[in-house]
Amino acid sequence: MSSFYPRAGVSIAVFRGSAVLLVRRGKAPYAGMWSLPGGAVLLGETAREAAGRELFEETGFLASALTLGDVADALARDDEGAVAVHYMIAVFAAEDVTGVLAAGGDAAEARFFTDEQRVRLVCTPGLETAIGNAKAALSKGSS
Repeated sequence: MSSFYPRAGVSIAVFRGSAVLLVRRGKAPYAGMWSLPGGAVLLGETAREAAGRELFEETGFLASALTLGDVADALARDDEGAVAVHYMIAVFAAEDVTGVLAAGGDAAEARFFTDEQRVRLVCTPGLETAIGNAKAALSKGSS
């Protein structure tokens, strides 16, 4: 594994009532799985700036406010079990977004799903924990 790991990443849980916005990943790692919108933090970009950019690129939405909800690790292993990818992800939460929902960037599809609908999806590891922590942070009003 490269010495450039772990890498900084962000994801954003956008809530609309009891539903959360998910994207179907269009590329590895986890291609085809449902996840929160997000991606890498670029050099010189704050985590909040990256979260806003990734949200817009992958969904067409702009968030008026982002609340830090969690910090998670995403690890993907190769066929031999060695760590191939490691991201430390700042998970943000939002409720107020504007724009027209349209999948873009690395997202092949974007839709809102309720808790009941998500149980039938193939999702990235740790998704439910990230959603729960983001929802809890919003209810506390932390930032």
